[in-house]
Parts: sequence; C-alpha cells; structure tokens
Amino acid sequence: MRTTAAFVMLLSFAASAARAEESTLVNVAPRAEDTTVVSIPLRLAIQTEAAGGVVTGHFYNQLVGLRLDAQFSPQVSFGGYLGYVNLKGKDGRASDLLPYAQLEYRTGVPGDTVRIPLRFASGYLPRNGPVVRLAAGLAFALTPRVDLVTELAPMIWVTNNQTLLSMNLSLELAFRL
Repeated sequence: MRTTAAFVMLLSFAASAARAEESTLVNVAPRAEDTTVVSIPLRLAIQTEAAGGVVTGHFYNQLVGLRLDAQFSPQVSFGGYLGYVNLKGKDGRASDLLPYAQLEYRTGVPGDTVRIPLRFASGYLPRNGPVVRLAAGLAFALTPRVDLVTELAPMIWVTNNQTLLSMNLSLELAFRL
C-alpha cells in the first residue's frame, strides 16, 4: 500500500511538473532580435585660423575650414578637417585645400563651462607637403550643444624642401549633432 501511494504521489508530481513546464513554454514569447544601434556622437566645427611664421622666416597664412569629429568618450574624439588655405606663395598669394586628421583630448567634465582641449593633427598640403599641428586652448560652453573654442597652436609646414614653423591662433564654433 505504501508503494502504491508513493507511486501515485510520484505520478502526480510528474504530471504537475509537466503541466508547469508546458504552461511555461506556452507563455514564453519568442525573443526579438536585439536591434539596438550604437551611435557615436558627432560634432561639427567651423574654424578660422591665422598662422604667422616664426624662427624659420616671416609669412602669414589664413585657414578657414570645417571639421567633423566622432566623440568616442566625453574626453576623446577623432575627426577629419578640410580647409581652404590662403598661403604666402613665391609670386604673391596662393590658394590650396588642406585635409588633416585630428585627435583630441578634453580635460574636465562634460558639464563644465570651460574645458581645455589638447589636439594633435597631421595632414598634407597638395603642391607643398605634410603639415603637423599641436594645439591647446579653451573651450567655452555657450549652450549644452554649442562650444566656442580658441587655441594657440604651433604648426610645422614642410614645403619645397624647407621646414617652416608657424604659431597659429584659431577660433572655432563647434556644434554637437
């Protein structure tokens, strides 16, 4: 009798477990595929820059351009610049386009009113040669999405087998997209 009661209890338990599993399977909705798209914040900047030759000879160049940055963290961004350059040429002024890639680190917390951008850029000036630019400045938050940035930047220009050094002063308006 005990064996029969134990057997009936075991069957009852197995049936209850099967029903619970069956109801669990019925109630489980199929999982939708994860369609989360990770987007990297972008920043668009318009910049003007005056470059004055120092040490290696006197000259004045003017740059005006646009830069698009991908912000990988609140402090680090990487971007591409394309600018019009008005250069001192052999026979007066010359015009050219300057593309360069730029890496930036900004000190401070993103909500701060003033931050310090530290930048390194390298590019190539057609019909002249490579350029390298280091910069440090101040970034003023005008709104949560707009910054006004001013920089002091030494720049190396390699042109016609000469290496020239300029000290640049720039002003930019940057928009977080």
